[in-house]
Amino acid sequence: MFALRIIGIVLTFGGIGLFAAEALWPGQEGFELRALGWWWAEIHRDSLLLLQPAVERYLLPEIWDPGIQTLLQWPAAPQLLLLGLLLWWLGRRGARKKVKRQADRLTFRSR
Repeated sequence: MFALRIIGIVLTFGGIGLFAAEALWPGQEGFELRALGWWWAEIHRDSLLLLQPAVERYLLPEIWDPGIQTLLQWPAAPQLLLLGLLLWWLGRRGARKKVKRQADRLTFRSR
């Protein structure tokens, strides 16, 4: 659960950073959220171009067209922010259960 919290924190701050980057992007007249596919193509276009044939060949073609392609067209910052918060919450939820189990064991032993 610790790993989920760390990944969640990194993604959350990545989403906040993307919001800031898009607000301060040079040559932009307003606030525009760019798609995940746009950011991916800016960072590493070749891996994005290799993803579609790999998914369609080794998995199901239906996974690409309605699924991954849709996610790539949605704004990146809210996706990262929401996924990060979800993973962070799931990691904290598991940590609370672990603490509660340990506390229950201690109270059982003290009787």
